[in-house]
Amino acid sequence: MANFVPMKSLLLAVVLSSAFAPHDFFVSILTIRHKPETRTLDLTWRITAHDIEHALSTRGALKLGSANEHPKADSLLNRYCMEHLTLFQEDKQMNWKWVGKELDGETLYCYLQVEGVSAPKDLIVSNTLLQDVFAEQQNLVHVEGAKLPTRSHTFVKGSSAHKFTW
Repeated sequence: MANFVPMKSLLLAVVLSSAFAPHDFFVSILTIRHKPETRTLDLTWRITAHDIEHALSTRGALKLGSANEHPKADSLLNRYCMEHLTLFQEDKQMNWKWVGKELDGETLYCYLQVEGVSAPKDLIVSNTLLQDVFAEQQNLVHVEGAKLPTRSHTFVKGSSAHKFTW
């Protein structure tokens, strides 16, 4: 009887191990919306929070959404985005401003904005987010514009830049 494990203990062990087990898919979704009235591209990036925290763990423990959140979490996230996302239009690199972030459960939303964009046509995007950490990472990008059909592209490790045209 010494080897008997009560059912509650076994169930607790299964629940805890599954809670910290790695997940099977690695996906981020970046939506780029052109707003003609403000002449901006509004970017919303959906990322699994613990994946980005893992990627940035060498720069500091982000502890997103907690009372102990890293004081420079926003700037660390923005810097990482700058390292892994490039936007070009008419052979000119576009720069964004960091608008903010929001945590919803395990999903992190990062908000960015590019000003002075009259139309999203011929937008060239490169997206390598988290591919330096997870070889199976896929990054979906959707580009939306007023009166334009949405264009989408999936970036996998080793993908080259993609040109969104209408």
